Amino acid sequence: MALTSAVANAAAAAAAAGQGKKAAQVQLQAELNTDDEWNKFLNREGLLVVDVYSAWCGPCIGMVGNLKKIKVEIGGDNLHLAVAKSDTIEPLKRFRDRSEPTWMFIASGQLVNVIFGANAPLIARTIEQELKNEELVKKGELQREKRAPHELTPKEQEVADAKEKILQERQAKEAAAVEAARLARREARAKRIETHFLDVCPALMTPHAQKHIRKVSDALEPHGVTIADKCPMVLPKDGVRRLAMEDPSLNTETSMTALAERPALALLLKKMPEKEGDVIEICRRVLFGDGVKVEEGETPKKTLGEELVHDSVPGIIVPVDRHQRAAILDLLFPKMVSTVVEPPTPAEPPHVAMVFGAWQRRAVLAAAALPKVASRVLRYGFFADANVAEPKLLCKNINQYESRPEKDYAETIILMAAVGPAEPGMIDPTESIPDGPPTELMLLGPLYVSDDCVIGSEDCARLFPPGYSEPEHKPKPKAKKKKKKRHEANKEETMEENSEATAAETIDASVEQEPGEGEEGGEGDAEGEGEEEGAEEEGEEAQGVDKATSPPPLTPH
Repeated sequence: MALTSAVANAAAAAAAAGQGKKAAQVQLQAELNTDDEWNKFLNREGLLVVDVYSAWCGPCIGMVGNLKKIKVEIGGDNLHLAVAKSDTIEPLKRFRDRSEPTWMFIASGQLVNVIFGANAPLIARTIEQELKNEELVKKGELQREKRAPHELTPKEQEVADAKEKILQERQAKEAAAVEAARLARREARAKRIETHFLDVCPALMTPHAQKHIRKVSDALEPHGVTIADKCPMVLPKDGVRRLAMEDPSLNTETSMTALAERPALALLLKKMPEKEGDVIEICRRVLFGDGVKVEEGETPKKTLGEELVHDSVPGIIVPVDRHQRAAILDLLFPKMVSTVVEPPTPAEPPHVAMVFGAWQRRAVLAAAALPKVASRVLRYGFFADANVAEPKLLCKNINQYESRPEKDYAETIILMAAVGPAEPGMIDPTESIPDGPPTELMLLGPLYVSDDCVIGSEDCARLFPPGYSEPEHKPKPKAKKKKKKRHEANKEETMEENSEATAAETIDASVEQEPGEGEEGGEGDAEGEGEEEGAEEEGEEAQGVDKATSPPPLTPH
C-alpha cells in the first residue's frame, strides 16, 4: 500500500512538472496581432527576435524548436521571441507581400538586423552575435546604430532599389508595347477610313460657339471647303472622354462639363473635287494658322479658332492628322461610317497567362466569377500540361472538361487575365485601376504567371489564337424521313403478309429440331452475359480516382 502511494505521488509530481514545463514553453513565444501589442513588446529589455508573417503564409513552424532551445540554453531572460502578424500591424506593412519568412532583431526599440528565409544556422549565429553585442552595449563598449523598426536596413534598401529598377524597366517595356499596339490600331483604322473619306474632315463646335457657324463657313469656302452636314448632339460621358483623348485642350473639368450638359454641333467638312491639297491641312491652316509663316518682327494675327475660345473652352475642335480624323468620325458620325466600313476593333487590355492545376478548376472558376475579377478574366481553357510555349488544348469550357472520361494530374486550366485598363484615358478617376494579376487568383498559388504583359501577350497569342472565342458550329441534325405514299404502304402490307406466312413455316420446322441444338445456343448466351458483367466490374476498378479533382501525389524524398 505504501509503495502504491509513493508511485502515485511520483506520477502526480511528474505530471505537475510536465504541466509547468508546458506552460513555460507556451510563454517562450509571444503572439502579436495589433499595434498596441507590438508597441508593448518593443518596450522589453534585451534582444527581441520576431518572426513576421502574413495571414496567407503563416509563421515559420520549423524554426520554433531551434529558437526555444537557443532561449533556454544561452538566451535566458535577455532573449524574447515573438510572432507578429504583418496584416494587422501598421509598422510591419512592408512585409505583407512576402512569402518567405522574415526575422527581425530589435534591441532598445531599434532595428539591429533583418534576415529573410528560414536559414537556421544563420539565424542561430545572428542571435548569438546580437546577444554579445547587447552585453557590450550595456557595458558601454558598443554603440548601436539608431534605426526604427519601420525603417529599411541597408540590405533591405539595396534590395528595394534593385526591385524598383526592375519595376521601372518592366513598366517602361509594357508602356512601349501598349503604345505601339495603340498606334498600330490607329494606323489600321486610318487606312480603312480614308479609302472612303479621304476628302472629308469632321469637326465639333462646342455649345457656346454654335452661333458663330457662319464665320467658320465663310472662312473655309474661299479655300474650297464646305460644310456638307451638321448635326446637334449631346455627347455621353464616354464620348467626352474619348474626344478629350484626341484633343488634350478638352481634358479639363470646365470643357467636359460643358460638352456633357449642353448639345454641341457636329460638322462634316468636305473639300471640293477641283481643290488640291489635304482637307485636314487646309482646315487647320484656315482656322488655327497651322503652317502659316510669320515674318520676323510681325505680330501674328488672331485666328478664328482663338477667337472662339471662351473660359478656356475651345470653340471648335478639328483633327490634326488622319488618325484623329478616323477616331472623331467614328465618334461623331458612326451611322455614316458603318454603312461602308466595319466597326473598329475594341482595344484589348494588357494581359498575362495564369496557369493552375486542373484539379483546382472549381476554386479557380469560383474566384474568377467574383464581381471584382469577372471582368478581368478574358478567356480560359483546359490544356494537357503547363507548357505555354507549345500548348495542347483539350477543351474550352468546364462542361466539356467534366464530360471527358479520363483526366490526368498534369492537365491544367489556363486563364487570360487583364493586368491593366485597355484605354487608361477612358477610366473614370473614381474607379480603381487594376495593377497586376487579380489577387484573388494569385492567392490560389498558380503554377505559372507571365512575367509582364509583353510576355503575357506572346503567351496568350499561342494559348488563345484568333477565333478562339467564336462559337463552335454544331453538326446539323439529320433530316427526318418523309412519309411514304399510300400505294407504297399498301404494297409493303402485302409483302409483310407473305413474309409472316413464310416465318410461320420456319418456326414450325424449328420446333422439330433436336433439343440439344437449342440448348447450345442458350449456353452461349449465358456465357456472353457473364463476360459482360465481368467487363463492367473491371471497368469500375480501372476507373479509379479523378486525377484532375485532387492534387498530384507527393513525390518521395
